[in-house]
Amino acid sequence: MQNIIILLLVIISQAHTYSQNLTKEKIKTIIYSIPELIESNYVDKEKGKQIAIDFKHEMNSGKYYSIRNSDTLVNVLSKDLKRISKDGHMYINHLKASDTKTAGTKDWEAQEKALEIKLNYGFTEIQILENNTGYIKIVEFMQPKRSMQTAVAAMKMVENTENLIIDIRDNGGGYPGVLEYIINHYFDGPPTLLSTTYFSDPKMTAYTKYTSDLVYGKLRIGKPLYILINGNTGSASEYFAYTLQAFGKAIIIGEKSAGSAHNNEYFSLSDNFRISISTAMPVNEITKTNWERKGVIPDVNVKSESAKKKAIEIILNKK
Repeated sequence: MQNIIILLLVIISQAHTYSQNLTKEKIKTIIYSIPELIESNYVDKEKGKQIAIDFKHEMNSGKYYSIRNSDTLVNVLSKDLKRISKDGHMYINHLKASDTKTAGTKDWEAQEKALEIKLNYGFTEIQILENNTGYIKIVEFMQPKRSMQTAVAAMKMVENTENLIIDIRDNGGGYPGVLEYIINHYFDGPPTLLSTTYFSDPKMTAYTKYTSDLVYGKLRIGKPLYILINGNTGSASEYFAYTLQAFGKAIIIGEKSAGSAHNNEYFSLSDNFRISISTAMPVNEITKTNWERKGVIPDVNVKSESAKKKAIEIILNKK
């Protein structure tokens, strides 16, 4: 037992030491390629050039070179990039040894898989409320190959309910796949074009997204759907709410969402840092635009903490 405690202390000490050992030269190496990566890959080329120029000014000020802690560097860089770009998908993150089950493993996928298991593949709460109302809390739309079975099980559990509340408050987004699966429950007939995504790379063909008949259970055509959102609802979860609202399939309740419409990709930096950059832009087929910087606007505007109660109240009043 004593040996285990000593080993744990050594691991914690090593992780702490690593997070404190940034030098000026190491920071230069980490941030050196950021402007070029932004300019080459940002979805709006003119805006990307300006973001790169503005970030170079921040770099040249020398403000980053006194930082010694990796978490602090991540926070400061991310704050500056979001302020400069006004884009919620512009940020930095860093994989530490302590983020994975095996100390020292530098593996983003291992970190992702561990989080998926911890959060039940995004589906953290499923209830059957009174008045035959289903309730599903989704905290993140996770990797569909691993999370789809959980999504199918969740939708099967509520398939006999008359009303459904899907809670994506504080859901920052994630992967496509699961959200489209849920959307499919509210469409029938031929495939419906939902959106077209345009890429920063002119060589890439615009990507169209349609509904499909992929539903393992009952459709919910005509059944009331209430989606709960707030200011921390972002990215893929905003796509989910915005799309169902635009097609008249859902009532959105809560607070305006984050306004992060762009699709992002990760680009490696040195020392196991990476930068997220917006590389694509979805356009809704109904609205001919998206929610970038505007957010998803609720049909019923209430404080985030009151959104579930309000949805239940609306259901009761309709009955």
